[in-house]
Amino acid sequence: MIDTRLLDATPISDGWWLIRLNWNTDEPPAVGQWLWLTLAQRRVCLAIRDHHADEGWIAGILPSADVDQALHAGQAVRVSPIQGQALSIAADNPLIIVGEDHGIAPALALAERHQGAVRLVILGGQQGIPGRLVPSRFYIDALADCAIAGLSALESLGVASRIALSDERPGVFTGSPGELLGRYLAELTASERAALSLVAITPWGRLDTLQRGLAQDLAALHWIQLPARGERA
Repeated sequence: MIDTRLLDATPISDGWWLIRLNWNTDEPPAVGQWLWLTLAQRRVCLAIRDHHADEGWIAGILPSADVDQALHAGQAVRVSPIQGQALSIAADNPLIIVGEDHGIAPALALAERHQGAVRLVILGGQQGIPGRLVPSRFYIDALADCAIAGLSALESLGVASRIALSDERPGVFTGSPGELLGRYLAELTASERAALSLVAITPWGRLDTLQRGLAQDLAALHWIQLPARGERA
């Protein structure tokens, strides 16, 4: 484990925290990778959201369930070496991006970097959403009866998004992102599905029931699985 400090810690929507911490190793992180972060004796998964090699920092977001007390700049923390494999995708096909719980941060990063190729971003899970929800200006016929809200930050980039949460909210699909993905794909023709690439970043096992069919139906499937929950260090 590596001793370091938080550079920033900012509370955002639904109890999530945006954090930035020192990272001055020779190991450059990338979207799709994650590390263990120890906060006050609790070890949690921090998926990479952004990094800046010259300034020496990495950033990610944490749900309220991972944070026992208020965070602050300068707070001492411990981190592991980078875990997982960097995600490399070729935007040759329209992209569907799914981010669930800890996978929301890297899903947002991918959507921002490949916004011209993104067909739809599906976000949500059991921890709420780290951002403001608004009625989407993008009409999606397949989901018009169950999900009409999108994430404001993606709307401003011209990227269509839909939200799936375990609790009921106006304009939001009540259920998992995987269930909402299944509803969307079921309304497409086989040829339409075959033209799509899917990038999913979720806690471990969340797409197990869909994985075989997705791999057969889509042009490409990239599935990054993250640890489902933290633990006491």
